[in-house]
Amino acid sequence: DPKVHGKSKMKKAFCEPGNIDFCPPIDLAFAFGPDEIMINRSPDNGGDVTYKSKEEMETDFKSGSLHPGDLKASSTAIMVQVLEKLASTMKTDPDAAKASKALKAFQKKMSKKK
Repeated sequence: DPKVHGKSKMKKAFCEPGNIDFCPPIDLAFAFGPDEIMINRSPDNGGDVTYKSKEEMETDFKSGSLHPGDLKASSTAIMVQVLEKLASTMKTDPDAAKASKALKAFQKKMSKKK
């Protein structure tokens, strides 16, 4: 289930405040997201903000005006959307369904060898 797995994986993602050298949520958002990424925030935290470039987002994240929790929430939504689209496409493709079935059989076989 992309929604469940996507959320749990992103919740655990490394996202140290101010660290733009290694920040998977920023990279994922711009690799898979739309041209403009909207971060939904409460009015107390400055309200919603839209980023048109990765550099803009990195600047705000580095300065602390973009909180890791807000960043992860938006990146999670983007990632879940991509994974759901991928999952639905794979279900309708006969070759992908066959490959998935073979992979599950292999996993089952390998788990018995342990």
